[in-house]
Parts: sequence; structure tokens; C-alpha cells
Amino acid sequence: MSVRITATADRRYGTNSYLVEDEDTRDAVVIDANFEPELMTRLIRERGAKVRAILLTHTDVDHIAGLADLLTELGPLPVAVHDTERDVLTEGKPLRHEFAMPSTRVDNVVSLIEGQPFQAGSLEFEVLHTPGHSPGGVTLRIGDALFTGDALFAGSVGRSDFRNSNGRALLEGIKTRLLSLPDDLTVYSGHGPATTIGQERRTNPFL
Repeated sequence: MSVRITATADRRYGTNSYLVEDEDTRDAVVIDANFEPELMTRLIRERGAKVRAILLTHTDVDHIAGLADLLTELGPLPVAVHDTERDVLTEGKPLRHEFAMPSTRVDNVVSLIEGQPFQAGSLEFEVLHTPGHSPGGVTLRIGDALFTGDALFAGSVGRSDFRNSNGRALLEGIKTRLLSLPDDLTVYSGHGPATTIGQERRTNPFL
């Protein structure tokens, strides 16, 4: 399978949304929904991608702000999230009191469960629970690509100073679930440029 990965970033927070496509079947998923969903919908149309699901690394407002618009444009797709943050989507509860912006309720919510592959058309993702920045933070792996959300960045790690964050769990998850992976895997983060596991193992000052 040949997988193509393209990022769009919003201007507000520099939050990355990713289009992940199987170039053979054109099946695709969107990972995270930033504040400028129109960039993603334009990309999907240009590529002729058949989006099968929207996957969320976590439910901070900057990662779900574009969900309603994406679902309006793309149709009633399943939205996949870790169960500990499910109520953010089903009940519109904000993940953080610090950023209590209203969010749209989503009807078709499905679960991302560690150890259970997530299938979307011809694409299959491995789910790794990497909490700490938020309780339901996940990393999604397909082939040699890792989508780490706000757990691991190029040269940094996610914030853990929120009420429902846990700095110890964040570092533990990164070290046991991510740094145990091969050095040549590419890390696509929630913010900023791509990096590799080897680069972060060698140079990330927080690890």
C-alpha cells in the first residue's frame, strides 16, 4: 500500500490536520479538525479522496473546531476518539474548563481502543494510548507514520499543566509506547514540523 500524507495548519494555533490516503484505492481519513476546515475540504476535493472517517488524537478545542464543518461538507462520517474523551463529542462537554468553548455534538462516534486496529476502508491504524496532555490522547500508526497529537513534538512534548493533564503519564507513555518504536518512523505532530523517533530520542530535551 502506498500511503500519502498531507498536512494543513490553521493560522490561529498552528494546529495540524492531516489527510491520509491510500493512493491505490483513494480511501482516506482526516486526522484532527483544526480551525480552518476549508483548507482540508479543498485538499480532499483536489485529491479526489474518499474520506471514510475522521480520527481524533484528542479533543482539545483546536483539534475539533472544524468537525462540524467537515461533517457538513463530507457527510455523516464516523468520528473516532478514545472512550475517555467521548462525552466531549456526544454531550458537547468541553475537555478543559480553561477553554470552555461550545462544541457541536456528534452523532456517529466510534471508539479508538489500544490494541484494536482501526479500519477505515483500506486503511488500518494501530492505536496507542498516549495520555497525559489529555486523558484520552492517542497516537495513531500506519506503516512508518505516527500521528502523535499533542503528546510528542519536534523538540518538545505536550503541555501537562491543565487540570486534567498528568506530566508523569505523558512522559511514561512517550517513553514506553513511542520511544520503543524504530528510529526511522516519522512523527506527525499536532503542531509544528514532522520529525522522527530517532531524532527525538537523541535530541529532545524533555526526554
